[in-house]
Amino acid sequence: MGKPQYSQKFREEWLTDKLFKDWLLKIENDSSKTRCRFCKSEINAKRYDLVQHSKSKKHIQASKAFSTSRSITSLVNTSTIKTSMAEGGLALFIAAHCSILSCDHLGVLCAKQFQDSEAGKGIKMHRTKCTTVICNILSPHFEINLKKSIADQPYSILIDESTDISVLKFLGVTIMYFDRQIGKIMSTYLSLVEMQACDADAITDAVCKTIKEKGLDITKMVGLGSDNASVMVGINNGVYKKLKEKVPSLIHIPCVCHSLQLAVSAATSATLPRNIEYLIKETYNWFSHSTLRQAQYKNVYNAINNGHNPLKIVKACDTRWLSIETAVSRILNQWIELKTLFQIARQKEKCYNAEILFNMYNDNNNLAYLTYLHPVLLEIQIVNKAFESNNVDSSKLLNDLTNLVCSIAKRFVNPYCKENPLTCNMDSYTSPNIQWPLEFAMILEKSNSSEDEKKQLKERLVHFLQMLLKQLQQRLPKNVAILEKVSMMSVKNTLKLIKEPLTPLLNLFKFDINKIDKINHQWQNLTNINWIEQTNTTQFWKEVSEYTDASGLNPYFDVSSVALQILILPWSNADVERLFSQINVVKTKLRNRMGPKLLNSILTIRAGLKREGMCCSKYVLPADILNSITKSYITPSQNQNQDNEGVDDNMVELMDIDVHCPILL
Repeated sequence: MGKPQYSQKFREEWLTDKLFKDWLLKIENDSSKTRCRFCKSEINAKRYDLVQHSKSKKHIQASKAFSTSRSITSLVNTSTIKTSMAEGGLALFIAAHCSILSCDHLGVLCAKQFQDSEAGKGIKMHRTKCTTVICNILSPHFEINLKKSIADQPYSILIDESTDISVLKFLGVTIMYFDRQIGKIMSTYLSLVEMQACDADAITDAVCKTIKEKGLDITKMVGLGSDNASVMVGINNGVYKKLKEKVPSLIHIPCVCHSLQLAVSAATSATLPRNIEYLIKETYNWFSHSTLRQAQYKNVYNAINNGHNPLKIVKACDTRWLSIETAVSRILNQWIELKTLFQIARQKEKCYNAEILFNMYNDNNNLAYLTYLHPVLLEIQIVNKAFESNNVDSSKLLNDLTNLVCSIAKRFVNPYCKENPLTCNMDSYTSPNIQWPLEFAMILEKSNSSEDEKKQLKERLVHFLQMLLKQLQQRLPKNVAILEKVSMMSVKNTLKLIKEPLTPLLNLFKFDINKIDKINHQWQNLTNINWIEQTNTTQFWKEVSEYTDASGLNPYFDVSSVALQILILPWSNADVERLFSQINVVKTKLRNRMGPKLLNSILTIRAGLKREGMCCSKYVLPADILNSITKSYITPSQNQNQDNEGVDDNMVELMDIDVHCPILL
């Protein structure tokens, strides 16, 4: 009698075997059989039979219909997150550094270079998807981070309008607030609003709409910064007037940098001789369009200065704040070299302009004018740069401004005068014996001009100082006397045992009487604590705001809140001007079809990275953002609206379809 035939039983490890796992099914109640999910047929539970079935023509034909599903499942399970990290990093890089159009090549290059890795195999990033990720995923992510950073704290906004390269009118809005996480006053980009009209009503509506869309409370707005345009500062129908109806305690501060620039421009054009302006302008024009003349001057300068190269002669223009100071400084420092150059040029080139410039450089009166003007302009420039900076003690800025006004007045006012130069007309108090600078006096002494001409030159300079002082008085903030009290919030003044109450400032912020008394009481008691931070004003008030007593309460909460409100007042519109410079970098002549939504998204991402103090290579996207990238998809019917910067701002949407599906790509 023969040996009984052995019956093989189904083995569970076959379900995970790479040869069988995609199609093998277990049959319940029958361990001797298996089933193919593609062919719908039963197979003996033997490994040899399973291998032979996988090679059969019937199985191969049946499995082709399911190959796409298998590739999607495998890709989603193994490499989706890593691919999303790679694509998210690419989108961050594109938004921060270059044109979106370059993504068509960069994505292919990255996929080719890293094709051996799981992430590299799945990279399918081109300009269409890149635009989707930037507009619908990354930009909202940084907007949410900004909203969390501001929370319910007070803030100030800075606004200005401009026109981009495609002649679209935009209202730029930046925001200032105190970031409690890092203990620093932040000034960052908030929004860019396309404007059809730039009147007061349209700007006010745009500001209110922006604040609402960003999830901020308009009643928390404490300061408004703008330029001196009538549409902004008009007392009857200006933007500030309309916003103050919504926020009665709102404080408006016209841009001090604009005010200084306008004051200097008005004083120079009204008092100084035209030949000074001509000298500065034509010296720049001589070199601006001729590399040959630049090379000739370099040779002359090298010969006189033992091989050193000259600094570039810069242009004085109204669009760059106080650029006249730099222009005057460069000309003064290179006066002999420029004089020598024009002496040579008038003989070689026989140029009428060179003859005029040589005669002007040969005139000591012109040198005397610039020698006297430069220290005045430099003093104004130093104050201007302080107001432009984001890294200065804002509690001292108003003191710097008032000290500048007093310094200009002391150059020509009788020292026995007791009037306040901030408010009083000082023309009638001009000193009969003005002390002129030594270098200026020596240059004027060498001049061949008559005594009457020298006297007229000095009178012109006095008239310049008088006009400059009047212009500064007119352009100072109207409430400068009260705003000077901001210096009381500095660490040095705060820790004094005897100090003035904060009542004038608190009245400016419309606090009620009971609250004022409470804040003044806390203000006087601040010296009871031995504070750790006693140098940096912002860090000091951060420490005060976080202080708690034995019961867990902060007895100085109100006074610290007032201090932080005062420190975020906008003294300059420099950040809005930087915003428009950034727009010109992002939207250029070659990228002039970029839509407002994409432009706004790129600016939001760049500002977000700057707030974090990171570049695209170091910023780690959270898991929810990576999951959103895997679901981003653009409907095929919308692809007709593409421009040279990707897609139009209305063509992107999120759908729950895997972007790696070959059919969709």
